[in-house]
Amino acid sequence: MKTTKLVIALLLFATALAAKAAPLLNGLALEQQFNKDQYIAAVYSEQLSGDASALLNNSMPRSLEVRVIADRLSARRFRNQWMEGIAINNPGSVLTGQAENMVTFANLFKGRLMAGDRLRIDFAADTGTTSVSLNDIMLGMIEDREFFNTLLRAWIGPVPPSTDFRDDLMGSGEVNSGLLATYEALQPGAERVAQVAAMADVQEATQEQEASAAAPEPKPEPAQVAAASKPKLTPDIPPPTLAAIGAPAIAKPTPIGAGAKPATAAAQTSEPRPLKPTKTRPATPMEEDELEEEEEAPLTANMILARQIYHSMLLRHTFKHIRYPKRAQERGQEGSVRLNVTIDSKGNVKNVRTLQESRYASLNREALEAVERAGPFPATPDQLNIDEYKFSVPITFRLPD
Repeated sequence: MKTTKLVIALLLFATALAAKAAPLLNGLALEQQFNKDQYIAAVYSEQLSGDASALLNNSMPRSLEVRVIADRLSARRFRNQWMEGIAINNPGSVLTGQAENMVTFANLFKGRLMAGDRLRIDFAADTGTTSVSLNDIMLGMIEDREFFNTLLRAWIGPVPPSTDFRDDLMGSGEVNSGLLATYEALQPGAERVAQVAAMADVQEATQEQEASAAAPEPKPEPAQVAAASKPKLTPDIPPPTLAAIGAPAIAKPTPIGAGAKPATAAAQTSEPRPLKPTKTRPATPMEEDELEEEEEAPLTANMILARQIYHSMLLRHTFKHIRYPKRAQERGQEGSVRLNVTIDSKGNVKNVRTLQESRYASLNREALEAVERAGPFPATPDQLNIDEYKFSVPITFRLPD
């Protein structure tokens, strides 16, 4: 009898330990574009917290998950959006150090994500390994203890997709019940799981063939080794300074009283120039789905780093032209706006579309006009070798507490 009780007690203790170690749902956030639901993002952590620094603690296991709502979601668009967030929420030293890992991560995304797909990114605190899976099919692993936080900062860093998105992920376990029900109901069908497994097998076979076909390189001379050890990833453009972790990317504007002059130097020294009509247009289903995607040049660490640094430069340039509408300040109106901007290689604005709007027309209008005022943007770096460049601009209007 004593032996039986001891076994039961040990089982209960083991169960309690397992439950304690299991990742807990810290928060859920809904991503919308063009007023349509795209996916639900989730952050899991061993300890619930509403503090970003606590969730970036590398000593505990954590997970990120994306469950797709849209019928089709371009994997490339999803990947590029995430990489933009990485660029503006990580210091330049991190971007340089993680450039090769970002190539590995970016190459995991092929084709399309479909409704019900579950993309999971798990961090093992004991080994420092980040694993990426789709519908429980392993896509790849990255053995770098700092890589997971590089991804997570894109969601909960100083410049998230929106303040609501970040706040919802840092909910300390408090989530919207309706959103949770939708999240749990999103599951891939058996046919989709088999399709992902087949694609993973093909990709693995292709990688093995490429590795076996690669000719062995001659052993380099010591002088060549020393030269190669020096990093060659930095493009000929300034390093990003937009988002130092722990500091706000945009200073909160000071409220302007009736009859007072704006506090910014730009507003004091120059009058706003006449604005060209904003080239906005509703997105068509074909544009949203991007049924036919262009061929993309093979990604390299240098190319990814150039894109990330250039994106940070574009945002810094845009933020200089943002003005908090006086009427919105007087009424205490706050909100987030996200724009999709297309420029040509010389930096001229070709198109602006609104991905997400705030509740207030004045804030939405100011975001669009700020982009128009900011043109022309800095020209695209030679490393990208492209005729036009698309990037998203997250703008948050928030008054001081």
